[in-house]
Amino acid sequence: MTAARHRHGGWTSRADARRDEVTTAQLLPRHLREGLLPAAAVGDVLTATPVIYASEVDRLRCRPERLWDLDEYGTVVACGVPGVLTTEAGDLDALEIGDRVVPVNRAGLESVPDLDPDQPVYVEGSVYLDTDLPSTTGRVYRLVAVRRYRLRTGGRPPRTEPLRRIPGPVGIDDDVFLHVADLVVADDQP
Repeated sequence: MTAARHRHGGWTSRADARRDEVTTAQLLPRHLREGLLPAAAVGDVLTATPVIYASEVDRLRCRPERLWDLDEYGTVVACGVPGVLTTEAGDLDALEIGDRVVPVNRAGLESVPDLDPDQPVYVEGSVYLDTDLPSTTGRVYRLVAVRRYRLRTGGRPPRTEPLRRIPGPVGIDDDVFLHVADLVVADDQP
């Protein structure tokens, strides 16, 4: 029996876990308002790329060599090795976390530290769905959920509203502070 087939007591192989893993990506307001995101419905395949928008990069805080912690709002804490992702559009900064290679947008950093390409780094930020880098990761994603978070009064938690599709420019309300999409790696990889 191969490791990919072996399941015991709720445990799965690393490959199975990665295949079933949900990547939550923020849908940027500018992309929504300008209609730059695909008008995809839940169940559709997307050709956009999840990208880390880094707000902090630190060489000293990365204790585990590999860490990927992504929450339901699309915020991420990761440890990995800095790398380069070569695409048709050119080379992109990337973070290598085991077999996962994620493009990194450093525009949110106040200063960019000198990074040793062989030393793991700690990265905080958010994952967003980029429309300018279609399929740079070499993976095709299926949209499994879309939701928006609406502000509420009195310090109460935001109200979560599931959606059937990625909204277009007309479906954006001023009191919605965040739209997110849940993606899984599609079965039909190129």
